[in-house]
Formats: sequence, structure tokens, C-alpha cells
Amino acid sequence: MSQQNVVVVFGVNGRQGGAVATALAQSGQYCVRGIATDAQSSTSQELREAGVDVVNLDLNDRDGVQNALRSADACFITTTTDFDDPNCLDTEIAQGCLMADHCLTAKVQHVIFSTQLHSYNVCSLMARHLVAKAEIEKYMRDLGLPLTCLIVPVCYESVFDLFRPKSRDAKQYDIEIPMGTMPLDMISVDDLGSIVLSLLQRKDQYLDKTLSVCGDKITVREIAGVLNKYLRPKTFKDKQLTVYDFSQKNSSVLKGCTDWANMFQFFQRVDQRYNLSVSKQLNPKLRSFDQWAQENAAELGSRL
Repeated sequence: MSQQNVVVVFGVNGRQGGAVATALAQSGQYCVRGIATDAQSSTSQELREAGVDVVNLDLNDRDGVQNALRSADACFITTTTDFDDPNCLDTEIAQGCLMADHCLTAKVQHVIFSTQLHSYNVCSLMARHLVAKAEIEKYMRDLGLPLTCLIVPVCYESVFDLFRPKSRDAKQYDIEIPMGTMPLDMISVDDLGSIVLSLLQRKDQYLDKTLSVCGDKITVREIAGVLNKYLRPKTFKDKQLTVYDFSQKNSSVLKGCTDWANMFQFFQRVDQRYNLSVSKQLNPKLRSFDQWAQENAAELGSRL
């Protein structure tokens, strides 16, 4: 039996990295080394049970990052913005550039990076979690890494986490996502894993390309309609608030609130050009928001 290629997945304690590591391990085609900042967490344990070799690592540790990438054939990189850190922009960029440096040193043959558009360069809106990833991507390209970039939209899961509907009576809920009547590109983070698997399998086709993937294009009003269908007797409506109102209402409860508000304003101003048809080619089982909500209705209802 031929030896399996080693794929290193950074950020496995987070949603994207965890989903990618799980999908690759379950495919049985790769030896998956998952890089975790907390190897003792319940998420890390679940990944081990799925067949992932979980390695604990301080992402600021140069020697540790070098060792993590030793013998790697491919790598999936997602970086994290820690809004508790006042220097989170510089910290994230430094960590991403360190990973890039050691991908180059280790001669990794395929690097897949979860990136974003540069909101500040495009329209002078500072969303640090977007800007950091755009700066890291530029650094990777300047290094000449064998790169595929994925622009990932807001995840369905965030509707019940970061942007959880608000209610005073646990019966009627307001969805406070400031997109007006414009559709929001979205995807289930669990569907991202199969997309990355396809990119690894079709390296030559997607090398040096940037793909904007999504599972659905849906307005906030349509999101409310879907939730009304599957989470009865609870009811949902689109609050229709402005970006300013969103920022003011969440300033004390949402970390990085200004960054998130600027992100939504950026989405309203700039067409992200997420490609649903290409996404479905990469993952034929890609789910719409409706399908995802129906499959997860019981869990979603319990989280409100």
C-alpha cells in the first residue's frame, strides 16, 4: 500500500479547521495532522476519534510551526482574529506569515488558505478579521507559494452564535443582521470540508486560483421565513436595522463589534462574487440554508 500524503490543518479548534480536518480524515485518503491551540479540548478529542493526529501548538512558536509542517505534502491554513487582543490585526498577520514562511521552507506542494477581500484597501472600511487575511494572502503570493485561496462567507452556524436572534419572551425573535434587502452569501462550515477535499484532489486545476464559495444567497427576511417554517411555535422576523444601529446595540456584547459592522457595510458596497455553481461542483452535497435548518431544527431550537 502506498504511503498516504500528509495534510496539515491549522486552526482545528475553530469551525473551519475542524470541519476540514474531519472531512479529510473521514475520506481515508490522507494522513491528517491537526494543529490545535488547545489539544485537550472536547473538540480536539472528537477530532482524534475521527482519526486526526492532533498536535498542540503555540502559533507564535517559530520552531513549533516548523516542526508541525515537517514532511507535509499539503496544508490548509485558517487564521483567527482574537478581538480580546488590542493588537489582534498585527498578531494574526504575524502568525499567518510565520506559517507561510515554514510552508516555503518545508516545500509544501499545495497550500489552501482561507482568505478575505481587503475591506480597507477596497473602500476604507477597517474590518480587522478581513484585512488580516488579505494581508497574509498577499505575503503568501509574494513568497510564491503553490497556493489556492478560498474566500468563505458568513456561516449558517453564525446565525445561532455571533448573530443569534434576540427575544424578550422566548417566543418572538428578531434577526438583527444589517443587510437591508440585499442577499447575504452564506455556507455551512461543515460543507467546507468536502470543498477542500476536492481542491486537494484537483490540485493542478485550482492551483494559483482564488475561489469564492457559498451554499446559498439569501436575504435576512428569507432567513426568518426558513426559521419560521422549521422552528415553530417560535416566530422570527427581520429587524431591518442599519449598520450604525447594529454597532450601537452590540457595542457592549459583541467582541469586535465595529469590525463586524464594517464587514456588513463592506458586503453591501462590494459584490463579493461568491460562485454557487462552482461551489456545487466542488461539493455536490452542498446544502442551502433551508436544507441546513431543516436537518438541524431540533438543535437550533434548543440553542435559542
